[in-house]
Amino acid sequence: MLVTCNGCFNLLHPGHMFYLGFCRGQGDELVVGINSDSYIRRHKEREPIPEKERIDALMALGFIKQVHVFWEDDPSLFIKMIRPDIHCTGEEYEGRCPEQVICEEIGAKLVFVPRVGHWSSSMMRERCKEELLSTRGCVET
Repeated sequence: MLVTCNGCFNLLHPGHMFYLGFCRGQGDELVVGINSDSYIRRHKEREPIPEKERIDALMALGFIKQVHVFWEDDPSLFIKMIRPDIHCTGEEYEGRCPEQVICEEIGAKLVFVPRVGHWSSSMMRERCKEELLSTRGCVET
């Protein structure tokens, strides 16, 4: 069974590892969609880790078959193109999941992945910044 999931995956952290591992466990092959650099700039208002580097990091995990970049605001076209048997998304999107319509249209099962811990790329960015400042004896200006 072919499984898809998607996200920015801008700064890989333990929450992403659980999410991706859970998704991979739902079937035989996992294809991941990542948001484009331009999407991250528009919606997250920060400079992303370049797409190529995010693709390389995901592929280095060894259990992802392919990574696709998508430029749209939601992954519906990506899902329609790949036509998975199962599409996974975070449980925080239950009840407001834009992928639901396309999954119903193509007959894909929609699985909501439980959130583990309070990991986020934003939190990781802040922790790194705090650590850097504290180890250098710096004060943020």
